[in-house]
Amino acid sequence: MLATLADLLAPVSLSEFREGYRASTRLHISASDPTRAESLLSWQDIDTLLSGHGLDENVAIWRESVLVPRHFYTSDGGKRLKVSAFHDLLAQGVSIIVDGVHRSIPQIRQLAAAVEREMGIPTQANAYISFSKGSAFKPHWDIFDILAVQVHGRKRWRFWKAVVPHPVEYADSGSIDASAVPDQEIDLAPGDVLFIPRGDPHVAALSAGCSVHLTIGLLSETGIDFLKHIHKQAARDPLLRVNLPRHVSEEEESAHEAALKRRLHQLIDAASMSQFLREGDLSRSPAAQTAVSGAMPQKDDVLRLTLRRRVPLPEALDGKSQYVTIAGEVRRLSPASINVLRWLFDHDPTTLRALYAGLAPHHGPDAIEAALRELLRSGFAVVSPAD
Repeated sequence: MLATLADLLAPVSLSEFREGYRASTRLHISASDPTRAESLLSWQDIDTLLSGHGLDENVAIWRESVLVPRHFYTSDGGKRLKVSAFHDLLAQGVSIIVDGVHRSIPQIRQLAAAVEREMGIPTQANAYISFSKGSAFKPHWDIFDILAVQVHGRKRWRFWKAVVPHPVEYADSGSIDASAVPDQEIDLAPGDVLFIPRGDPHVAALSAGCSVHLTIGLLSETGIDFLKHIHKQAARDPLLRVNLPRHVSEEEESAHEAALKRRLHQLIDAASMSQFLREGDLSRSPAAQTAVSGAMPQKDDVLRLTLRRRVPLPEALDGKSQYVTIAGEVRRLSPASINVLRWLFDHDPTTLRALYAGLAPHHGPDAIEAALRELLRSGFAVVSPAD
């Protein structure tokens, strides 16, 4: 199973990817194993997802950038699926799009969390499911970077040269000349991964068979987000909250403007980009999981972190508990819990057997078990049975 960003990128290294990410360079990774992504979203998962969540608001049907109205395939005010109408649509080149599919599929949720933890950037995963020739969207660009993972079938992607660098708004209908010769065409085969920088005009189309692919969006903070952070600081300042003067002399207006600018310069000079990013890391909540209690898992079961950011961990000194900030809360953790977290940050996912062996020089089995119980109860980790 693809469990980490390193798994997704192999054989490309993390350092190579980060370099290309910073340079906004498109990247196609061909899979040596075409089945490697199948367990992320199996056909059984898809059937369960659509039967259980097909009427949810985050599930929609699109074709060529046109949203199919829900009354075409539902009845009773959208409460009941019209199965025959739904299947008829699937043969007409539509795509089923499940926004936030990570909220419903545990293995996708865990992968998205692992990618976010490695990159330090918020993630969201969507699923695109197609059963006949066509495309969900016309040529467009996205306002975040994307890792596309081909799970089943094949899809052809076409790209054009960027029109707007680092866009924060989606393309309008006349922004992309799709009649121009594409800058690049890529056939994405099962197991392949494609990195698409923000703003790269593209379209993905199915020519035959069926296709399922995932997109993991990397929703990076920008200078605009930093300005929003400064805006929050400004809202606490009485001078900046005062009404702008009207019906006053030119001298009074100029004086007020000068005072505002001085205060804004002071706020900007005092603001720290690194602190802004660090505060975001410390406040980011774990990927939604059910807290685990009860019997301890077996030694060959797989333990995975749910934390979406790597948080600073103190040294566990003199056997004393230490304070750690996770998800915006200050928590007091035992030395063993701190060391279990540290191990998981470096070895996620791992088996419990490997964890016990790795921490044996520092803690006994009882201390490790107590630490595991603490982390599982807090929802910071999750256990799945061994394959």
